[in-house]
Amino acid sequence: MRSILAIVFSMLILSCSKSWKEEPYEVIWIDGNDSLAYSVGNGAYIGRVDFPERIASNDSFISVYACEEETCTYYYIDKLNDHKYADHDEFVYGPFFKYEFVSLKGKLGLPDV
Repeated sequence: MRSILAIVFSMLILSCSKSWKEEPYEVIWIDGNDSLAYSVGNGAYIGRVDFPERIASNDSFISVYACEEETCTYYYIDKLNDHKYADHDEFVYGPFFKYEFVSLKGKLGLPDV
């Protein structure tokens, strides 16, 4: 009976966690919060966008809808120019309000989130 409860409990915990991965990007858990991060290898990451709710990707960009407390905004990452030595603000753009993001989406070909 305990093993069944342990399995059910584990499944519930895993189903509640956000998960998204596209090498070298991955949603990871840092200090109790989710963060979209860039893997630099050996288990080390550089944060890109905190509190991601929805993520979409194409060949050139990653679009992120992120919510911290009651404020939700949009970001995009230029994947073609991002690299493991880049700082957060070099290739991460935002935050944008929805109307700004919709305009950029049309101009740049950002994926829809």
